[in-house]
Amino acid sequence: MTTTSPIEIDGRTGEGGGQVLRTSLSLAAALGVPVRVTNVRGGRRKPGLLRQHRSCARAVAEITGGRLEGDALGSSELTFAPGGPPVAGDYEFAIGSAGSTMLVLQTVLPPLLLASGPSRVTVRGGTHNPSAPPFEAIAHAFLPVLRRAGAEVEIELVAPGFAPAGGGEVRLHVRPAAAPTPVAIERPLDKPRRRVVVRVHGIPDTVAEREWIAFAKKTDWPRSCLDVVRTEGVGGGNAMVALLEGDEATAALTSFGSPALSSERVGGVLARSVQRFLKAGAPVDAQLADQLMLPLALLAGGRFVTGPLSRHAATNAEVIDRFLPGAVSMGDAGAGRNLRVTVRGARKDP
Repeated sequence: MTTTSPIEIDGRTGEGGGQVLRTSLSLAAALGVPVRVTNVRGGRRKPGLLRQHRSCARAVAEITGGRLEGDALGSSELTFAPGGPPVAGDYEFAIGSAGSTMLVLQTVLPPLLLASGPSRVTVRGGTHNPSAPPFEAIAHAFLPVLRRAGAEVEIELVAPGFAPAGGGEVRLHVRPAAAPTPVAIERPLDKPRRRVVVRVHGIPDTVAEREWIAFAKKTDWPRSCLDVVRTEGVGGGNAMVALLEGDEATAALTSFGSPALSSERVGGVLARSVQRFLKAGAPVDAQLADQLMLPLALLAGGRFVTGPLSRHAATNAEVIDRFLPGAVSMGDAGAGRNLRVTVRGARKDP
């Protein structure tokens, strides 16, 4: 176990949410350095460690044989000291709630990309959570870029899980990048291939139909773009995901249904998101821009053009800089408010 002093991270940094903790844990595990996060989720109305954040912490501790202090629910301070480099293996983690399995996977994936062999990671909890990217975004937008970077990664939805019931299960297969390569995503978005996945889980199919009608009225997309996925299981839930596939990347834009929202509202929200994304013309959407920074910084780096960064993404860049100074830089992409984000890779400069 390392004996160096931990990197100190204030959980109120930037938007002050769970991303500060997750990025800190992931980088600490990957780089073999201890970290102490104070004021955990200090920018949230209900601060402190929740189940999904504790699952992230315990997961990185398990894959590195590390030590945790302060991992009780509600804790405002957490210290993690890796016991060694990430170890390949067959891992299973249960959140114990509808907390996002996708966020747990995104925490352990970067360090496992540096392990000495393949891993399989199974996480149980929520797979479609309004406060996190859903399964479709990870499968169709995030992981394809990592494959271009040289990693072999596949994801499998064993069972969907929506809030508040949870009950979902997802499985990730990871083979580290033996020879990572830089990734460039800079071509303007032009006539992307289009698809809308509407997932209805334990609720009437009429919900999907009404959502689609509202979406199509605002976008004029043909019905051939619609893909309704029906599943049954624990609880019920609904999500719409618009997939816009460009030459170099895919955008996954999401709108979640809930008892408090009409189907027409859910479809309209997604339509407006699509319209804003297409108007910007950047190939990388705000959520994907956020997700790519950390793994690219640990691999061979790269560069991509995106629209204005979300506060979430800007916070992520700030935390990464604490571990890898100067790894993420930004400049004008020369197209309105779009940015060119350059990530210097730890294993090779782009």
